[in-house]
Amino acid sequence: MDPVENMERKREAQQRLYAQRRRVGQLRSRVIAISLVAFVVLWGVVFAQMATGNDPVLGGRAENAGAPRVASEAIETTAPEEIEPEPEPVTTSQS
Repeated sequence: MDPVENMERKREAQQRLYAQRRRVGQLRSRVIAISLVAFVVLWGVVFAQMATGNDPVLGGRAENAGAPRVASEAIETTAPEEIEPEPEPVTTSQS
C-alpha cells in the first residue's frame, strides 16, 4: 500500500466517523426535543383539567365549586338517657 492510498483511506475513515457523530448528535437532539414537547403537553393537559375544576383525583365534577356542601341526610344523635353509664373502676387498697 502506497502512502497516498493510506492517507486517502484515513481521510475516508475520518469522514465516516464525522458523519456518524453528526447523525448521533441529530438523533439525540430530536429525542430531547420530542421528550420536552411531550412533557410540556402532558403537564398542560393536567393543568387545564385542574384549572377547569375537572380534577380526576377528587372524583366528581366541581359543579358547585364555590358553594358550601350541605348534608343531605339528618345527623343521628343519641339522647343522654340512652347512653349506658360506664362502670366505675375497681380500686384495691393496700394497707
